[in-house]
Amino acid sequence: MNRIRIAAWAMLIAQAGIIFTGGIVRLTGSGLGCTDWPKCTPDSFVATKAMGIHGAIEFGNRTLAVLLALLGVAILVLLWKHRKARPDLFWLNIGLTAIVPVQAVMGGITVWTKLNPWVVAGHFVPSAIAVGVAAYFVRRTYDTGVRTGEKAPNPLPALGWIILVLTAVIVLFGVLTTGAGPHSGSTISTRNGLDNVWVTRLHALPVWLLVAATITALLYARRRWAPMVAPLVVLLVVEIAQGVIGYAQYFLGVPIVLVAFHMIGLSATIAASVAVLDSAYPRRVHADADRSVSLVH
Repeated sequence: MNRIRIAAWAMLIAQAGIIFTGGIVRLTGSGLGCTDWPKCTPDSFVATKAMGIHGAIEFGNRTLAVLLALLGVAILVLLWKHRKARPDLFWLNIGLTAIVPVQAVMGGITVWTKLNPWVVAGHFVPSAIAVGVAAYFVRRTYDTGVRTGEKAPNPLPALGWIILVLTAVIVLFGVLTTGAGPHSGSTISTRNGLDNVWVTRLHALPVWLLVAATITALLYARRRWAPMVAPLVVLLVVEIAQGVIGYAQYFLGVPIVLVAFHMIGLSATIAASVAVLDSAYPRRVHADADRSVSLVH
């Protein structure tokens, strides 16, 4: 199980890495570094020297997607003999692996449409979902798959769901904000036409609601349900860091470095939100599990 656990962490990091490298592609204007799909150009499957740094960055993102698919296959091999005892892990990995070719095709469509912002948004959402599923996959490798028969007292499970839904809303508004902002991924691609100031303010509203829900849940969990305390603390720290970065990038004119850090924080927010909700429904822990590194299990 230790090898599976390590592989699950690798899957989570790789899924977050796809989001990060995809962001780097957009931030550096490399979205059309490869001008075609599935080939990089009509004459070459790989980036060439003539395509410069933009071609290398875009092709690097595509290469990471291939490595992610291979990782999924490797985990499938590790899980094969455990598929009857732990079907939850087996099917979670199947889902995470299956999303890779879907994302590849959607990535190809974004190239064919010259980075249409609405298509780019559709390309991003499954990646965000995959990070959440990968975080859940990691947590499941630390338990036996059997519920303890307990769950957090009300209203903590409901607050956990509210936190996850608010996180999803934040992700969607973040995608719209990105589509209205200055980093289009290419000098020839268009923006979604939304007012950047107002969509940014709409993006901030569910963030404040998420912080309020997290603090409320944390205050209640400290008195009634210890397993949720650590995940909630981690989530709150991530929220504060994201808020600081978000406001800083807004007032500083959306500098590339801060946007890159904000994207790292996005994956952390999704993973932490999933951990919070899952901690309301505990399962029996493996005897060999190190609880200190299980996404604050």
